[in-house]
Amino acid sequence: MRAQEYHQMQDEVGYCVASRDFMVFLDGLPTIKINDMVVSDNGIRGWVSSLYENKVEVLVLDEGIISPGQLFKRVKAKVSIATGEYLLGRAINPLGVPIDGKRMLSKSENDKLYELDTAAPPLSMRKFITDQFVTGVSLIDTLLPLGKGQRQLVIGDAHAGKTAFLLDLIINQRDSNVVCIYASIGKPITQVKSMLELLGNTGALAYTVMIAASSSEAAPLIYLTPQTAFTIAEYFQRTGRDVLLILDDIGNHAKIYREISLLSGRSPGRESYPGDIFYQHSHLLERAGSFKAEGGGGSITALPVLELNLSDFSGFLPTNLIGMTDGHLLFNSNLRNQGRIPAIDISLSVTRVGRQTQNRLQNLLSNKIRQLLAQAEDLETVSRFSAELPYETRLILKQKAIIQELISQEGLVRIPIAGQIVLLALPFTALFLDKDVNFIQKNKPVLLNTLLKDQRVVQFSQSLLKLEVLDELLKALEPWIPVFAKMFK
Repeated sequence: MRAQEYHQMQDEVGYCVASRDFMVFLDGLPTIKINDMVVSDNGIRGWVSSLYENKVEVLVLDEGIISPGQLFKRVKAKVSIATGEYLLGRAINPLGVPIDGKRMLSKSENDKLYELDTAAPPLSMRKFITDQFVTGVSLIDTLLPLGKGQRQLVIGDAHAGKTAFLLDLIINQRDSNVVCIYASIGKPITQVKSMLELLGNTGALAYTVMIAASSSEAAPLIYLTPQTAFTIAEYFQRTGRDVLLILDDIGNHAKIYREISLLSGRSPGRESYPGDIFYQHSHLLERAGSFKAEGGGGSITALPVLELNLSDFSGFLPTNLIGMTDGHLLFNSNLRNQGRIPAIDISLSVTRVGRQTQNRLQNLLSNKIRQLLAQAEDLETVSRFSAELPYETRLILKQKAIIQELISQEGLVRIPIAGQIVLLALPFTALFLDKDVNFIQKNKPVLLNTLLKDQRVVQFSQSLLKLEVLDELLKALEPWIPVFAKMFK
């Protein structure tokens, strides 16, 4: 930039002509652009959100009193944040200020500033999603798999265990070289602190960055939270690493944007949301994906979260988000009350990309389980009208109950892919032929301990990954049936 242009930018000023809560309107600033920063004469910062013919709309980022006629100067910086490895293990607000009570960030003057609002990488920088994002949760990895770079909506009603599930995903990424970014959007500060404590106690904070704007913060800060999270995720992705990005809760972000739009005087649309709410979220989520080497390599797997009443499943916001993502996991609090963890409704959940990342054996086992669950659901309806059921029907219903018990997985338990294959193939062998669900509930800890810690079983499980036919898997398990049966005694 030439010196004359720089001084012109520094000298350009505007004056407040009106203010509405966190929004001010300025007169002046003839060459200002959207996302430029301004600062008042008493140090209050703001960023330009809209331009009108005769005024400039600014969202205020700092607390303070703004009076009509107050002077604002345009500054060189745009809405941006410095990123680096020093962010790992820290919690910051959307402007990069530490909120975890620890030392100041180890920044240097050479740290590059990254703008928060950027365009998504073009198609030429992206590659086909082929690698599975391993969560360590049997239900997800086998039945509803995720791919590295996938955008998967996490949706469901309150108290269904969504946050606990997401924290488990982060904790399960230890030793996987995955960087986790957790964006807490408009959540209570007490919840943010408890999450930080849990991640710290489990060692997961070492590879995690938390960006949080609590419900008591100004609306513009809450609005910027997912943009900051994506900007930090892109920094780590460009270093060739895989990133897990969680946006909790994107519904709060939509409400904040609705508040900003209504305060601005824009025409409300369906459910009072502004007409460009779809653009706001799709513009964000398009930044996720799996990228080629010229795009930095690595991937960003995005999990936006939406809490809603399941009776409102076809509302404006959920249908928008379902349309712009690659699938959804539907949590149901009724399933959680029945002891199902994670409380995901398999029949109503979808993954459009993940299945192509599974190995052949996983895919065949997944198809067999899903077919059995669907068949059992149909038979349950018929069985209500019959006093005595055929043996084949009773067997299918029992296998369904056993599978549901086996895929119910407590928190802080990580099961590798090989162990999941053995665990979910056992219901189709003779091991549980004369056993009921109560027996499974009682002995599941012993079975999991054997699958995870017995080196003979671990090595055997690993050897099964090369198989490509389901019958070969069941045949390979037959000699091990007496070994598993013996441990139950």
